[in-house]
Amino acid sequence: MYTRQSVKRLGDDPAVTSCAIQRTLCTEFIRSKTWEFWYPIAERFDDEGESGATLERPGLTKLLRRIEGGDIHRVIVYRVDRLTRKLADLARLASHFERHRVGLTIVHGNIDADAGSLAGLQVNMLATFAEWEREIIRERIADTRGAIKARGERSAGRVPLGYRTDPATKQLVIDEGAAAAVRWLFTGASKGTTTNDLAKKANKKKLAGKTWSARAVLRLLTNQSYAGHRPDGAPGRHAPLVSAELFSKVQALIDGRRTRAPTKPSERDADEQKAIELFNPFVLRGLITCGICEKTMSPSMSEAITLNLVKRLRRKPNAVPRFYRCRTAGCAGQVPAFESEQMVRDALEHAPESWSAEDKAKLATYAAAFDLMWPINQKRVFGACCAAVVWNRKRDGLDIELIPHSALEEDDGGPITP
Repeated sequence: MYTRQSVKRLGDDPAVTSCAIQRTLCTEFIRSKTWEFWYPIAERFDDEGESGATLERPGLTKLLRRIEGGDIHRVIVYRVDRLTRKLADLARLASHFERHRVGLTIVHGNIDADAGSLAGLQVNMLATFAEWEREIIRERIADTRGAIKARGERSAGRVPLGYRTDPATKQLVIDEGAAAAVRWLFTGASKGTTTNDLAKKANKKKLAGKTWSARAVLRLLTNQSYAGHRPDGAPGRHAPLVSAELFSKVQALIDGRRTRAPTKPSERDADEQKAIELFNPFVLRGLITCGICEKTMSPSMSEAITLNLVKRLRRKPNAVPRFYRCRTAGCAGQVPAFESEQMVRDALEHAPESWSAEDKAKLATYAAAFDLMWPINQKRVFGACCAAVVWNRKRDGLDIELIPHSALEEDDGGPITP
């Protein structure tokens, strides 16, 4: 039995969630088929809080792996839109089921997708309506957000410091406790204090219980929400936290400082930039590709790469979640960067048996010294030793093709050394 619900809410009773109800209905249906020797397996394949717009779901991935192992003969879902809301994805799943001789039954309507051409047509029509329903929902949400925006109201997004959301209307209301910190920053900026000095003073005062940086202070001072506007500059319905005159004065002072001639970067700044280039954590950048669209996957991380972040990643590689993402429309997906890099790293220790002794020895040398190398050199090793690194979405792994050293041409980056 496979179940899915799009939204998982905290505090929901596990016994009455959508997945639990679907499982109960599917179990009753299977019991009605005991005369055909149907029985459910105890293992659960549930996706709570997962969208039907993609096949990249933990429960579905686990189900497909068990199917590939030959342990499952039939998949039961309550409705076809619980399995997928895209006709193209249904075709992929149906092909996968057929290849492994697995049947598909839709409880709502008692349809066996493998019961003939008419049943297949019914399933395809249901999937088409499910996809149409999803598009209708998307259009309604877009129309609703457009109407909310036209009224100057908030529809979503982060709540700025100094505000909170009204439980009933979800609109911004002033939080006087935190608003004092915001007004303090605006008052200091209006007197000509730079963002760097404001950050130092704020950290000394432990303002709002946060750690401040010059960039964070600048982002706050230029946030139009504090002047009573929406993020796009349109008038908002919430109360301004600072006066329009104070906000305009601060913007003028910030813009005035930006017009100054750029200063020459200090030696420390140059060293920091060089360190970031040497220790860039994405060693598979430009090498890993998506197995479906065959396009290069791009790195993604929730934080900007700084020297402090680089040091944290050197001590603890999983300090910040990193991913390689496929940005192709209709093919979007991601794979964890650290795990992917470890897979390629492990591949360096397993040279194909057909390689010559010299090629095996060279690969072993790279593998032995790999952990001592700077990331910039690790990236060059991957590029030199791998003909292809392809994310195989079907088995949620990497297909890695190694190149023997004798087939390589010397690159122009100098010797690869620790």
